[in-house]
Parts: sequence; structure tokens; C-alpha cells
Amino acid sequence: MSKNSVDNRRMVFIDGENFRQRVAELLHDQGVIADKNIYFSLDVRGLIEDTLGINGVEINYYASEIKTSKGYTPSPKIRKRIDRIKENSRRWVAMLKSQHINYIKAGNLKVKEGKKCNHCHKAQDVLQEKGVDVRMALDMLELSYEVENVNVISVSSDTDLCPSYHKIRKRKCKTTYICFSNSVNRAVAAATDETITITPRKVMSYLRGKLNN
Repeated sequence: MSKNSVDNRRMVFIDGENFRQRVAELLHDQGVIADKNIYFSLDVRGLIEDTLGINGVEINYYASEIKTSKGYTPSPKIRKRIDRIKENSRRWVAMLKSQHINYIKAGNLKVKEGKKCNHCHKAQDVLQEKGVDVRMALDMLELSYEVENVNVISVSSDTDLCPSYHKIRKRKCKTTYICFSNSVNRAVAAATDETITITPRKVMSYLRGKLNN
């Protein structure tokens, strides 16, 4: 990470999978989309910069690559969902890159066999994300060591990142937590210097194009 890559001593770190899921849930709750798994286009950069009240900030978007466990064959229903996730991801990545957002593959979205259902007694397929929080934590800490008084801005409600925020603050760097107004994590808010919330109305104002419900 180069000092010259940081604009105005601020840098945004987005937990991509959780961010997109939260937006989809919000749009679904507002009745904008009927299916949370459909593709939608969002001006992510515009939304983040409007929320912060600044322009030209560098944004890192951390995402997972979907994988299946060895020896495991997903059900037809899950296979269809996997194919849909991959197609939506391909389009989403292209959208992010067009907005000059750094797309970083940092973890795996693993598909595996879960516990048996108490009612039907059949094993349920599970999607589990791993690795994104570790890469985000490392990159945020590295930035705090390389750039004095930098503002580390995190769009993540993952409490596993709290120890990193404490270390960053000890280095006299500011930590900002961005989250949606209906899902503030109190532990993360307490671990950071500042909390900024995004309202449903603001999210909807940055939707782009037509939705295919």
C-alpha cells in the first residue's frame, strides 16, 4: 500500500458480501424488489461519498469466491442458486470497476452440507463466508502504520474487526463505522470513533437502471 494511494488521508474498506446482502434486504423490505437474489445496479461510489460528504475517496471492496467442499454434491436447488450468484457477481464486479472501486478477492463463500432438519430429517445446504474479515483487518492495520492520522472507514458490522479498530486508534488514527440505519452493531460502534448511518431513502436514490423482478 502506497502513501500516494490515499486521498485526503481517508480510505474506505467494504465487506462486500455483507454489504450487498444488506442492500438487497433493505430493497426487499421497502418493496422495491420481490426477490433478494436478483441483480440490481447501485452507484456504490456515489452512495459512500454522499454519506461521507467527500469526493474522490479510495474504496476497497472485499469479496468472496464461491467454492464447494470436496466430495460434496449440492442439491439442484442450491446448484441453481450458485449459478445465479456467479452470474450476479460477474455483473456486480463489472459495475464496481466502472466506478473505479478496487475489487479484492479476499475469501471463500463455501457451499457445504449442514445439519439435518428437525422436521424432514434431511441435511440442509449451507453457504458460509470465510476470510474476508482477516484480509480487511490486515489491510486496515497496514494503512494505519504507513499513513499518519489516516481515517480508516469501515463498511462492516463484523465484530471480529473490533480488535483491529482498537489497535488503529492506539496509533492515533481515526476509525469510522458506516452502517445501515436499521442494523447498527453497538459493539462495532463502541469500538470506533464515529458511526455514520445510511437511510433506506438514500440507498434507493442511488439505484441505477431497471430492476428485473
